[in-house]
Amino acid sequence: MNAIQKILSMNEKELAQNVSDAASWHADYKDTSYIYIGNLHQDLKDEDILKIFSQYGNPTHLNMIKDKETGKSRGFCYLKYEDHRSCILAIDNLNGVKIFDRPMKIDHTYYRLLEGQNEDDFLVKYPEPSKEDVKRTVEHKKPKLLPYVPETRDDDLSDPMLSTQNIEDNDFADPMAGFLAESKTTDESKDRHRTHRNRTRHRDTESERDKRRKLTTSKKSS
Repeated sequence: MNAIQKILSMNEKELAQNVSDAASWHADYKDTSYIYIGNLHQDLKDEDILKIFSQYGNPTHLNMIKDKETGKSRGFCYLKYEDHRSCILAIDNLNGVKIFDRPMKIDHTYYRLLEGQNEDDFLVKYPEPSKEDVKRTVEHKKPKLLPYVPETRDDDLSDPMLSTQNIEDNDFADPMAGFLAESKTTDESKDRHRTHRNRTRHRDTESERDKRRKLTTSKKSS
């Protein structure tokens, strides 16, 4: 418990003082991607540890220390992350967290293999995705393509989006287009009516003038 409290205290102090990453105590372990995980319950299995610690990165190696005679966990293990920065996140966020009423102790470590051991002996083997899973993922991510419209003119400088102008898309239609078209038709009809009326009035005026001329000429003759 003293080690856990010490780590938590250092983290709180650095957080309060706004210590940079380069000046943090974590920086002393930037060249190792291993962490020590202790005070574990014996019933915890490898997959349990991986599920818990994969929240903060991708575990690549895990060595759960077990009793040679019983094969049961001795309550601690060593885990390696793909990125050493994941070690910092795991230590800061999971230290002291209780699993089966036992607070975990997590710290940086320089893990050393025993004689005859190989690091790949503790390589985490993730299940490969099945063909059905891959097919389902590809179909889900398949983009929706626009229908092909053949080019009708040879022009290297033509707008490449011209071929999509005939595609109907109600989502982008102008809601005022119908109203404006109707208004334009009405205005044109009024203009034609006004022009016709003016022409008729003009013809009536010329007819009246001719009548007045004839009447005046007739009077002069008499």
